[in-house]
Amino acid sequence: MIEFTLVGWDWIVIALYLVFIMGIGQVFKNVNSDASDFFRGGGNMLWWIAGMSAIVASISAWSFTAAAAKVYQTGFLLPGIWWIAGGIAVPVLWFIAPRFRQMRVITSLEAVYKRFGLASEQMYVYLVMPMSLFWGGVGLNAVAVFFASALSIDTNTTIIGMTTIVTVMSLFGGQWAVAASDFVQGLLMFLTVLVVVYFSVNLPEIGGVSNLHNVLPDRHFDFTENARPVVLLLWVAVTLLTLTLISIDLNGEGFKYLVAKDGKQVRKMVIMMAVIIVIIPLKSIMQLPAICAAVVYPDMTAVFPDMKVPAEGAFLAMAFKTLPQGMMGLLICGIFAAAMSSMDTAVNRNAGYFVRNVYLKYVNKDSSGEQQLLVGRIFTVVFGLIIILIAIAFNKLREMNLFDIFQVLNGMILMPLMIPVVLGILYKKTPSWSAWSTVLVGLISGAFAKMLYSDELALKILSETAPLNAAEQADIQYIFITIIVFVVSVSWFFMTSIFYKKSSPEFIQQVDVFFEDMARPIDHDLEDIKHQDGMQYKMLGFMCLVFGGFILLGMLIPNELSGRLCFLFVGGVIFSIGLMLYRKYLKSTKDEV
Repeated sequence: MIEFTLVGWDWIVIALYLVFIMGIGQVFKNVNSDASDFFRGGGNMLWWIAGMSAIVASISAWSFTAAAAKVYQTGFLLPGIWWIAGGIAVPVLWFIAPRFRQMRVITSLEAVYKRFGLASEQMYVYLVMPMSLFWGGVGLNAVAVFFASALSIDTNTTIIGMTTIVTVMSLFGGQWAVAASDFVQGLLMFLTVLVVVYFSVNLPEIGGVSNLHNVLPDRHFDFTENARPVVLLLWVAVTLLTLTLISIDLNGEGFKYLVAKDGKQVRKMVIMMAVIIVIIPLKSIMQLPAICAAVVYPDMTAVFPDMKVPAEGAFLAMAFKTLPQGMMGLLICGIFAAAMSSMDTAVNRNAGYFVRNVYLKYVNKDSSGEQQLLVGRIFTVVFGLIIILIAIAFNKLREMNLFDIFQVLNGMILMPLMIPVVLGILYKKTPSWSAWSTVLVGLISGAFAKMLYSDELALKILSETAPLNAAEQADIQYIFITIIVFVVSVSWFFMTSIFYKKSSPEFIQQVDVFFEDMARPIDHDLEDIKHQDGMQYKMLGFMCLVFGGFILLGMLIPNELSGRLCFLFVGGVIFSIGLMLYRKYLKSTKDEV
């Protein structure tokens, strides 16, 4: 077994980083004056902060663990799918995303209420909230178990520590703090990962990018080594469909477009996503170290014998091999950042759901903005505690190999929940009950598909005789269930349009107003929206200057020249961006005078 341990400089970097992150909530504490500020940044964020937050939210810690394991085995397949999915999502979001902001809602479930009415909204509340809490806990547990196995950090301590950081930050700063944290930490994550990528591909065992095709195993290029072509094509198609729906689902990644200042800023967010995910594309490039690990560490079991899935340590193993002392601590912070961003869904956003879609409906309909803010902060803490309990409880069950089972269950539930929301903002001639009934029919069809599925049935459908291997069995079950749920749910949703004309005049008028709102651009003066551009340039500029300066101090750590240059690169870029933002703030202040 190869020992991977953090040195003292790494722990110093991590400690200072945690102090910085904990302070973000305090920085934005006074920016929140009502529920809109706390839960969606007042719908007033500029494209660069909202865009980075959206991109970071799509890159969870799963990208460095489970996804790294998949990439270690299959090479360029998954990065290629991400790239194609981004290329599909960009034109779709260019058309749809401005409508999200123009819905003029604080939470995504308020949009469900405006489109489908109270019954559908409440069904989503009691399905989406528990699911996001559960997956927040499971995701947290996955990261905690990963670090416990790889770095000898106690699992429960990691769970409690990470959740406390996210909760405290959200408690004081709300969505402003979350987005600001995503921006600064997103820069850190991308830049640090690029350092790992550079050193990984230039290892003697690899010989540079141009030599990858000579040293990588055949399975990294010939994807049919793990699955027959028909299974592979179906898996790619279904995965692209799912990723596209997730990107435009208001209860998923689509939520991030509610926080932008207006439709023009939203389209700039989409351009930013196109550059970072499609044109460069960073999300796919990030997986190169895991790909190279297949050459450097062909037997990951010998590297991480205590990990349940040793290949999940592929990225981390390459980082330990290539990074100078102190820089590994920064990378750990970046992986924490990816996990923290996804946990926001289960803390700040769930608090928003509770306040706006439960508390206002049933407890205090006349609640003031200050009261909603107080209740939101209370339930931010409550949901943080629930996530800790879920993660610790799941930690005791992790030996039962439940992850794949829950993944299938999540697919069975997620697809029916997404379809009415996605289709409902494109097509309006369905009755109020079309959403909740589609969810119900989709859940039933998913359960039926799960019971109906067998390897023998799959082979008959595919007209194949050779038995399915282990990878194909998992993929085919996922494909089978997803296709059935998708076809049944979409068919049912459009079938309900037959009854649209029987809807009440009040409902038809409500839907008409909803679609008119989506088509009407935001008018900042008429809608009395705060002018907070200067505040964003000032605070984010200051944060980047402080954080970038802190990283630049890493050049003093006793490393070789190449190691010191790593800190110069990461810290210098963040500091330069901070300088640019702060100068923009000073210029805007001067122009106003």
